[in-house]
Order: sequence, then C-alpha cells, then structure tokens
Amino acid sequence: MKKLVFILVITFALVSCHTQKNAVIKGKDIKFENLDEEKLFKNIAAPLNFTNLKIKASADIESGNSYPAINLTLYFEKNEQIWANASLLLPLARASIKPSGFKMYERINKTYIDSDFDYVKNLLKINFIDYQNIENLLLGKLFFPVNKGDYDFSINNNNYILTSSKPIKIGKDGEARSFAIQITYDSNFNLKEVILEDKNSQSLLKLNYGDYVNFENTILPKNIKIFIKDKKETKISLDYNKFESIKMDTPFEIPKGYVQRKIN
Repeated sequence: MKKLVFILVITFALVSCHTQKNAVIKGKDIKFENLDEEKLFKNIAAPLNFTNLKIKASADIESGNSYPAINLTLYFEKNEQIWANASLLLPLARASIKPSGFKMYERINKTYIDSDFDYVKNLLKINFIDYQNIENLLLGKLFFPVNKGDYDFSINNNNYILTSSKPIKIGKDGEARSFAIQITYDSNFNLKEVILEDKNSQSLLKLNYGDYVNFENTILPKNIKIFIKDKKETKISLDYNKFESIKMDTPFEIPKGYVQRKIN
C-alpha cells in the first residue's frame, strides 16, 4: 500500500481565508457554424489564474485490491510547490513537490523519499514528468505540449476531439517515447479526457476529468479519475471537495529513524 499512498499524495498572496461554494459549470451546445479551432489551442496554452490554492479532497484506489478512502489536503503555490498531507483517521503521509524534485515520507513503514522525478515517471509509466506537469495534471490543464499540425480536429457528442495523426514523441532527446494520443475537451474548452498509449510497451495512461467549477475566476475540476495499465492495472479517483484561497504554512521534516526508500 505504501507505493499507492505515494501516488495519491502527488497525484498530485492572500492574507485571509476566502472560501466559496461553487456551482458546476454547465455545458453548452457547440455551434458548428461558429467553430474556432484557434480558440481551443489558445485555451490549452492559457495558464491558470491563481497564486495560492488549498484543496480538501478524498482519494480512492484500486490495484488488485480496494482500500478505504483517504483524506487529502493539497496546497499549491503556483509554479513553486505542491504540499500534500494524507490521512485516514491518523496521519499517513506527507509530501513536498518542488521544481527541483520531491520529498515524501510515510508513517506505516517509516520510510522516506528524497529524489528527482524518476520515481514518479515509473509510477505513471510516462517519462516526461516534471513539477509543472504534475501541477497541470492535478488542476485540469494539459500536462504535455501539443502542436496543432500533429492532430486531427473533430467534434463528437458535443466535445472537441484532438487525435494524433501519427505517433507523437514526448520527452527529452534520448528519453523520448512515442504515444498514440487522444485529447477531449468539453464545449466550454475544459479538459475532459486524455489518453496516452505506448503501443510498443503496451502501457496506457488515461485521465478523465469530471465536472468543473469557477472558483474566484479560476476554472478547476471537481474530480479526476486516473487509469494506469502496464503489467497490472491501477485506478485512482480524486474528488475535490473544497477550494480555498489562502496562504498557509507547509511544514515538512522527515522524522528521525525513518529509512530512505531506494528508487528502482
């Protein structure tokens, strides 16, 4: 269970706390005569508008077995840090993810990780993960670059669909892998589904984003479902229950006596 707990905690300038109840953004009919492919790609490239963001969430996992839902606190300092705390009645794990890498410790087996992103790449079966990609993935933004000329554009079931016209290489030279890719956006240009399939290794990463809300003029997903298929299948469901604009402390200190986990 320790590896799965880690997936969850990653997966993953305001003075006063400001909390809102947010209505789900409703879809609209796509007007074929008013289609604007450029608007879709402009939306893909647009950054999220926030500085500090705290999210209360719950997470469910399946990987051969089912486990009880875990409570998560996720805190984002845009482009600087993702701090995460996981609990199940009692504290389970804590993580600090920064552009330089990540640190994490878990209390059950008293182990910790202090590493770059190689471990995360292995868990998600994609080798181009860095800090910005993790932040984007958790907040409903596309987590890899797209070039308009590499995709066929279509509309199906009131969604915008981008389908790779050829295998797309993603990653740095020497580490790049080729993927068959399909990306789905809803009628409001919010990310709905991402499918990355490496047909050479028979591995698959699929993400589904559910309802979106407008929190202080920032559009955020309410839930994320992650499906990873490699030698085994893993399913992760994240439900975001509460959003807050708040500057908070992010304590992180590896307890004494914990053993460093080796990265395979």
